[in-house]
Amino acid sequence: MKSKLLIIFLLCSGTLLAQTRFDYFYLEAEKSRLAGDYASALELYQHCLDINPQAAEAVYNLGLMKLFLRQDSLEVGIGMLKQACELDSCNPWYLETLATIYLNARRTSEAVPYLEKLAKFQTKRTDVLSQLASIYRDDGHTDKAIEVLNRIEMQEGKSVQLSMEKFTLYMSKEEEDSAFMELQSLCDEYPHDLNYRVIMANQYQQAGYSDKAMDIYNYVRQKDAHNLNLLLAMMNYYRTTENNERFAQLRDSLLYDEGSSSELRVALMRDYIDETLQDSTKRDAMLHTFDSLLSKPQKDAQLLMLKAAYLTYAKASDDKVAELMIKVLEVEPGNQMALSHMLQYYAPKNNFAAIEDICRKGVNYHPEELAYAYYLGLSLYQQDKKKEAAEAFLQGLRTKTEEARPALVSDMYAVLGDLYYQENKPLEAFAAYDSALVYKDDNISCLNNYAYYLSLRNEQLDKAEEMSYRTIKAEPDNITYLDTYAWILFMKKDFTNARIYMDRVVNPNFSDAELLQVADLLGNLIEHAGDIYAECGSLDTALRYWNLALQKKDGTCTPLIKKKIKKKKYIKSE
Repeated sequence: MKSKLLIIFLLCSGTLLAQTRFDYFYLEAEKSRLAGDYASALELYQHCLDINPQAAEAVYNLGLMKLFLRQDSLEVGIGMLKQACELDSCNPWYLETLATIYLNARRTSEAVPYLEKLAKFQTKRTDVLSQLASIYRDDGHTDKAIEVLNRIEMQEGKSVQLSMEKFTLYMSKEEEDSAFMELQSLCDEYPHDLNYRVIMANQYQQAGYSDKAMDIYNYVRQKDAHNLNLLLAMMNYYRTTENNERFAQLRDSLLYDEGSSSELRVALMRDYIDETLQDSTKRDAMLHTFDSLLSKPQKDAQLLMLKAAYLTYAKASDDKVAELMIKVLEVEPGNQMALSHMLQYYAPKNNFAAIEDICRKGVNYHPEELAYAYYLGLSLYQQDKKKEAAEAFLQGLRTKTEEARPALVSDMYAVLGDLYYQENKPLEAFAAYDSALVYKDDNISCLNNYAYYLSLRNEQLDKAEEMSYRTIKAEPDNITYLDTYAWILFMKKDFTNARIYMDRVVNPNFSDAELLQVADLLGNLIEHAGDIYAECGSLDTALRYWNLALQKKDGTCTPLIKKKIKKKKYIKSE
């Protein structure tokens, strides 16, 4: 007797010891996996299986890792997950993981048994049942699909979606009685919701049972003559039965009914537009309807936007579309699409006052959109409202968000720098230019203006030369940038190289008449050429250029130019 007890004790001790060893190595494997040490994790999971080959958790995790690391073929990993499901057939995690892998691999039929088991253990998982219904439907197992949909209905209750799915499945089996009984059951479940009866009538209409459909429509109309779904269904009925007169009458009654929503009117007019695309003879009537509807005060801009979209599609004039967009802004001053459209409309016309008005609306309603502040500043600048322009740029920069485009921020700082310099605030100007280059270090126009103003002040000429050189590398034929670079070399007393670059601005081989005809060649550029030639010792050419500069009469020459001609020498500005 004692010997038997000893054997039992030793066996129990051995089992307990083995389980302790398994638990230790399993925990170590989990720690390695979570730490990203996958090599160690694989080795430790395998060691766990050496201790206990029937341990479902070790089989599952090892199989999952092999799939994740693609260490073996797909079938090896799937085989281990199947083994884990057999060892622990009630574990929902194992079942769902294996089913998901099969679904992702488009092996849907192999996923079905595991989804069925999962649905059995977790009866409230209607998402699993929905997946099963979809698989059965796609595989042509209609009866099974209907049975699963019934199981979902038991959990969630009747719904249009479920009833329509079952209706479609019954119809595919040519079991019309069962199909319409399903819809009748939905109507009986919710007797006070007439929209379900309209749905059933629509299905009768589509199936060719117009009389049954009309009986239901009439029933609903007696209960609720203004039911929107009914009215839309009736319109479709009249269209299908080619009763065009009744169709048009019903559409007009809905369009002009004061109780109709903007959304409904837009939907009806969109349908009307589609008709005109098929039959152009209806176009004038459609546009007349638009005008009649829009002659009344609008609660919102939806209908106006639809007509604008149609006119754009029909390639109507920009002015006609703009007229509508102005009305949109009267109803909705912050309408983004209308603001953007009008900004693009006024920009090529250089209508800066109108651009200012549009941008002020944009800044007020959409302060996060930096473009409105930018174009507001530019429009004020062009109207010589420089202080207001600077404030517009500053306000925009104060409220800019992280989403603001760096190039746009850079341009705003650059123009702000120009404004500061014109107000004789060089320190503020140069600080603004530095900020502009932080946001976009290759802002060419900023580099040019920064370099030029430094040269005018005879400050940091090496820095100015480096910045200016970058501009002519970027745009080697830009005479403004070439002039800046030549002038910087002039200020550094490198007269020979200054003349070489200035000759690319004012071509010495051109006649006076030809030079005067170059539109971009301003008087100050020609004056610079004269200054450079004077310092190079070519006084005749210098006098020629100074006189030509005066003939430009564009107001860009320095006040000293006449004195230079009179004294016949270069005179440095104070």
